[in-house]
Amino acid sequence: MKKSALILIAAVAVFANTTPSYAAESTNPYGASTVDPAGPTEVIFTVSKGSKKVTYTTNQLFKLKSSVISIYEPFLKKRQSFTVIPMKYFFSTVGIAGNDKVLTNALNDYVYSNTASKFLAANGYIAIKRDGQNIPYDQGGPVRIVFDDKSAWAKNLDAWNWALASMTVK
Repeated sequence: MKKSALILIAAVAVFANTTPSYAAESTNPYGASTVDPAGPTEVIFTVSKGSKKVTYTTNQLFKLKSSVISIYEPFLKKRQSFTVIPMKYFFSTVGIAGNDKVLTNALNDYVYSNTASKFLAANGYIAIKRDGQNIPYDQGGPVRIVFDDKSAWAKNLDAWNWALASMTVK
């Protein structure tokens, strides 16, 4: 669901003197409440550098070559498997490399930035599924950044951007 749609729903709920169901308190470890999943052809992820821009729908992401890794998920503090695509694939689609400053932008406007070379050295992955299932918005999905257990950034929680909307070069 798009941010503008969520704002509209919240505004309608205020005028109706009710609380929308997604705004209820959540015990979710990611701190979010339930939101309907994206449609299979809705753009959920964008990668860009200058005038080069590539957008991805859920269907498109699932057709890309992926692998499954098992990692210690630091927010839930347990081992989980993620279906992932190396960040280097996405970087190569628009020419991101070396000292390019990459901004990873989440749907909640959280931004983490670092150089492309540091993301690559840390073996960054774009996760598109968790334990074989789509990753719900309220659990950091539908796209997020993860790092394997051997990565120097396995415990750098700032870089684990959830609900990733885009990666852009500044």
